Amino acid sequence: MLDHLATASVVGWYNHLLAREAGARAALSVHAGRSARIDAGPLSVFVAVVADGSLAAGSGTPSVTIVLDPQALAGSLLEPGAARRNMRIEGDADFAQALTDVLARLRPDPAEDLARFVGDAPAERIVGAVRAALEQLRDTARRAVRQGADYFVAENPMLVGRLEWDAHVRELDALRARLGSLEERIAALPPGTAPRG
Repeated sequence: MLDHLATASVVGWYNHLLAREAGARAALSVHAGRSARIDAGPLSVFVAVVADGSLAAGSGTPSVTIVLDPQALAGSLLEPGAARRNMRIEGDADFAQALTDVLARLRPDPAEDLARFVGDAPAERIVGAVRAALEQLRDTARRAVRQGADYFVAENPMLVGRLEWDAHVRELDALRARLGSLEERIAALPPGTAPRG
């Protein structure tokens, strides 16, 4: 039941975006009749491509199964390409590539959707204000994380900052190189020769 609701939601959302993108529909129409099951954790969405390049709920045996990492999918809200990390494909790889490429390129236009209710100018102002608020929230979160990390490094001697860690790694690499050179010199000594201290 939940999978049917998820499929209906995904089909409706992407068809809304595809309605504005003739090129995307043309790219998908080449694959008309093929279907894909997309598994993301507990949810499974089953879509099929119809002749005009739009999507419909799929049935039967899918042409391809795409398994997404749920964590990467959650990260795609902030970074659209994240959903493709750790993706597993079983079946028609060419169709999977075409489908994921088209769906990844589709971008919602909230101002256009909102303009139908409030008009063009107010919609642009509302979307601009929301984007500015989200950017400020991201910036605040980045600063909080940075300050928290600095606090823990300064207050806990067991934790090391990135600069200190990088310096430590460089020192270890130099020590390993010197040790390797010393081992080579010892190995080159004639048998029975004691190294001088």
